[in-house]
Amino acid sequence: MPLHVFAIITAKPGAGAALKTGLQDLVSKVRTEEACLLYELFDSTEQPEKFIMNELWTDEAGLQAHNQMPHMKEFGELAKNWLAGPPELLKIER
Repeated sequence: MPLHVFAIITAKPGAGAALKTGLQDLVSKVRTEEACLLYELFDSTEQPEKFIMNELWTDEAGLQAHNQMPHMKEFGELAKNWLAGPPELLKIER
């Protein structure tokens, strides 16, 4: 069953531009993953430090495989300098 995920990502003060660039780079890599059906980045118009990732995965196993990808680990290391905290994930099965 497909798994829909919304990730709410918040930048540290002053790190919004760097985080956005990193997320944009990440999108192109994630879209090549076999289990990825949709991966879109949105900017909040009301809170410029917030970003929303709209994701659709083949299933929970596909999402877990995504989290282990080298590009995700690389992004995680870079994002330590940009993130105000861990992303808030909302999972929805459809």
